[in-house]
Amino acid sequence: MNTRTLAWFVVLPVLALAPVLAGSRARDVPPAVAAPAAIAANDSLSPIYFAAGTTQIRPNDTKILDAHAAWLRGNRTQRLLIEGHTDSAGDSAFSRQVGAQRAKSAKAYLVARGVSADQITASAGGGVPTCEERTATCRAANRRATFSTEARP
Repeated sequence: MNTRTLAWFVVLPVLALAPVLAGSRARDVPPAVAAPAAIAANDSLSPIYFAAGTTQIRPNDTKILDAHAAWLRGNRTQRLLIEGHTDSAGDSAFSRQVGAQRAKSAKAYLVARGVSADQITASAGGGVPTCEERTATCRAANRRATFSTEARP
């Protein structure tokens, strides 16, 4: 057996174990996408995601919120609805509370970036999952805050 073949017997098992060796620092949420510069009324803005059991804004989601803030500061006639969601199926009181707090965290971030608080309504999302599988990836996709807009009358 030559050295090249022998090397694959070492490399392949290491590659297979790479996700395990990475541990909990592995990304368990869909990649974030920045909001487009021009968004028409009633279009959806990119969501942000939360770690399990938290309501804190993740550093990688600040770019999305900064884009939302810039857009809202330039469009003072727009109103934003933020709905916070959890990874729990159903509509329990605890899930509604966590969802509402996630929406409030996003609102507080936007207000701190110069968006008028009266442009934003924050609420719990009502237990509406985007994914219903019982996998870690699916549950992570459900821990989110969603954003939708409407023009002020």
